[in-house]
Amino acid sequence: MNNLLKWIFVLFVMQNSFSQTTIKGFVSDKITNNPISNVYVFISELNKGVTTDESGNYAVILKAKGNIQLQFSHVGYESFVKQVPVNSQFNEIQLDVQLENQVIEINKIVVSNSFINEQKNNTFKVDIADSKDIQKVGGFTIMDVINKIPGIDATTTGTLISRPVIRGLSSNRVLTVIDGVRFETQQWDDEHGIGVNENGVERIEVIKGPESLLFGPEAMGGVINFVKSKPAAVGTTKGSYFSSMSSNNLGWRALANVDGAKEKYNWGVSALGKLYSDYFINNQSFRTPNTRLLEYGLKTYIGTDRKWGSTNISYNYNQAFFGILDGKDISFGPNGELINTDVNEKEKYPFEIEAPFHAVVDHRLTSTSTFLTGKSKFDVIVGYQNNHRAENEELAGVKKGYKYVDMTLQTVTYNVKWYAPKWNNFSTIIGSQGMFQNNKNNNGTATILIPDAAVNDLGFFAVSKFDYKNFNFTVGTRYDSRQLDTENTSSVNYAIPAISKSYENVSSSVGLAYTIANSLTLRTSLAKGYRSPNLNELTTNGYKLESRRFEVGNANFEKEYNNQFDFNATYVTSSVTIEGSYFFNSICNYIFIAPTGNLVPNNTNPSELVSEYKYYQTNAELTGGEARLDIHPKTVKWFRFETKYAILEGKRTDNDSFLPMMSPTKLTNTIYFNFNDFRKFSKTSFNVSVPYTFAQNKIEENELKTKGYSLLNFGLFTTYKKTEITLTANNVLDKEYVNHMSRFRQFGISEPGLNIAIGVRIPLDIK
Repeated sequence: MNNLLKWIFVLFVMQNSFSQTTIKGFVSDKITNNPISNVYVFISELNKGVTTDESGNYAVILKAKGNIQLQFSHVGYESFVKQVPVNSQFNEIQLDVQLENQVIEINKIVVSNSFINEQKNNTFKVDIADSKDIQKVGGFTIMDVINKIPGIDATTTGTLISRPVIRGLSSNRVLTVIDGVRFETQQWDDEHGIGVNENGVERIEVIKGPESLLFGPEAMGGVINFVKSKPAAVGTTKGSYFSSMSSNNLGWRALANVDGAKEKYNWGVSALGKLYSDYFINNQSFRTPNTRLLEYGLKTYIGTDRKWGSTNISYNYNQAFFGILDGKDISFGPNGELINTDVNEKEKYPFEIEAPFHAVVDHRLTSTSTFLTGKSKFDVIVGYQNNHRAENEELAGVKKGYKYVDMTLQTVTYNVKWYAPKWNNFSTIIGSQGMFQNNKNNNGTATILIPDAAVNDLGFFAVSKFDYKNFNFTVGTRYDSRQLDTENTSSVNYAIPAISKSYENVSSSVGLAYTIANSLTLRTSLAKGYRSPNLNELTTNGYKLESRRFEVGNANFEKEYNNQFDFNATYVTSSVTIEGSYFFNSICNYIFIAPTGNLVPNNTNPSELVSEYKYYQTNAELTGGEARLDIHPKTVKWFRFETKYAILEGKRTDNDSFLPMMSPTKLTNTIYFNFNDFRKFSKTSFNVSVPYTFAQNKIEENELKTKGYSLLNFGLFTTYKKTEITLTANNVLDKEYVNHMSRFRQFGISEPGLNIAIGVRIPLDIK
């Protein structure tokens, strides 16, 4: 018996010693063949990474078997993806890689496409923004980076509340994804921001239009995908601390993180804090009342990889208090000048949150797992979200006022994808998604803007991609159904009857790309998407205190659906990049809100007459395009010039009139100067940017026109030893201008004046 146990033990040890596989190799420069150190080698299936040593060598130990994707990335070099089959036949796999040096990285790895690959192999274009660029553009929030992408704009309520607009479409037509889960918050009103910050986010990937079928319904306008930060390299613990200050609103922003990884485990924790006072215009002479923000949050995760694959669990907590400018503290002088009538506020830079304000609390728990099954794999993501939104309004003698709105939105989502075994040149994904959502009004005395409701979604999809040399072809389809049920709701002087609605839709997408001589890539796609009307559009029937208008919905609205044609051409050489896109988007049953011209009794104060606004439904067409030219001479590395252009037109097809809140035409020119290393300063660059926004005269009948304007912005970036330092100056000439996409336009309030910001990022070397 003892001998038998000994043999079993020996066999167990032998099996474990030979079951693991080591992938190792040498990473070098494609031109010089010199080794490249600190290249991050990431295995997406295992959520695990290693770095190359000073000699350019790397080694990663795997116990899992299957098709493994290795992603190689390093600043200043083009990223590279390689799939490696790992099975029991090999204990050691040699994979040497040569990376191509680039002044700017064009061929980035994207994950928002159906398949993780390099940009050049995508059948539709995915735009990428780095979350760290917030300080480089002198921004306050992550939206200040996203809206620098041509074709992307933002509907704003001051500087700190903004929501994305993709080629003229916003609200529930744009799907927000974070940590692989569709982010569900109260996005039905313009006064509600996107609800996501940069904590734990590496970059943002943007898809324009309904091309992607992987993320679910309500992506007819596009997808904003917040990609989480990668874990630390195996055997290391790393961290960083970032802090910035801005002069205009005397605000500060801080972000700190620590991440660690062992052979089988990785973990991380990060925290964020923001505090901004009201912003100023006209040489700091006018404080825009109650445009302040207090926000803080925490994110933590832990992950492991095993023979079967990997799993990761993350938790995110965030609390934000947004001040509300409702117009009551604004008046106009005899010469039309703005006057702040908030006489009770004595401080020049007030930070205390006082009514009226939004209070938003988010809890997110996400589980992400990958199961390797030989030549195929399964991705399973399950998420729970709890979003609590409250709004406090003014009450005499009470700083915090009274609770005007009090709602809790709970959402459970799942997303299952099966990556089928590759057949010849075909790769296929088959999957299912679902959502179970409940909206609840908590406080019996609060105003009910939307009723208690339950929403259940179910979807199935399949996407297949064909790759052959320089040709790529993608085709896919998905089926979605939604069941929406509301309860009978009574509020102040009005009632909302219960409704029960069912929506179904089949979406599809076809795209192809062809690369000529490794320089010119032509892409074209035809895609169809949809969304169901949201609760606000279906049920609203009362006075909105912040909007100061009586809004009326329509329970008989049909689903929206669209067909978009897109063409993109990208020409890339070592010294120049030229890109152009054209799109045509036909939308059926487009829902929009517009004034009726009538005055109706305010249901909260029947003696007062207020403007009536109604939601309408019609067909619409959106056309436009984007262009970008980037000149970065390979022989003149100290110079770079970039120009970006975007144009858009939105019309109703029933009467050929213009749609409201369409982004104006924009042109931005930026010159970059890069400097040689000087003593302990390195990677120093200086840029001058001149964004020009054209006048917007193509407006809806009752909409206000806006004048064109140009701004002057400066930016300086350098690294002292290992500390990154950023200095920016936006609106250097302190110009007064009105943003067409701002909800403050109705008050005649300009955007922020001169703002100087400094940011410092310090790496934390933790042994």
